[in-house]
Amino acid sequence: MLGTALGLAYGLWCIGVLWLQPRSLLAILSFLAPCIVFACSWAWRQQRLFGVALGLGLPAALYVAYRRYAEQAELFYVAEYFTVYLTLCLWFATSVRTQPLITRVARRVHPLTPEMEAYTVKLTRAWSVYFLTMALASVAAYAWVGLKAWALFTLIVSPVSLLGFFVIEHLLRYYWHPEFERATIAQAIRSWREGVG
Repeated sequence: MLGTALGLAYGLWCIGVLWLQPRSLLAILSFLAPCIVFACSWAWRQQRLFGVALGLGLPAALYVAYRRYAEQAELFYVAEYFTVYLTLCLWFATSVRTQPLITRVARRVHPLTPEMEAYTVKLTRAWSVYFLTMALASVAAYAWVGLKAWALFTLIVSPVSLLGFFVIEHLLRYYWHPEFERATIAQAIRSWREGVG
């Protein structure tokens, strides 16, 4: 509940600063903060010195880039969103060649029949298509309707579509494959962390 409230508050804050001061350093930092924190925490887990270097280097590089490209600040937002979603697309898509990501995670929750495994492969592909679609749609939204509409797309339409994908897939999974054992959200999250770690 607290996480949802904080996420909503963060989304409203980002929409506010993007609408009122889209080219300000505050707006850029507000929007890019989760990505920077994620990158730095990942680097810290790999090697602490790397995490510290990234924690200092990323904000410094962002400041230098901002000083140079402040008049085109909206490109920071578009590039960040596009890069994150394209990376997710490639992560899921390339895993199909070896061991599909969803298959790896599902094996930690369920013993898989061949039909269930085939479903997880298709689901991995579906997620990669979803991420690619969102990446391209974000660029199209910016190019056709501008920054303010793009902000609404990325901060409202995007998370709602993500939730919708989860809910629809959950319902279809048990309709198409009732043999899947029911798993709690906590089990799924734990398996996801272990499966992709």
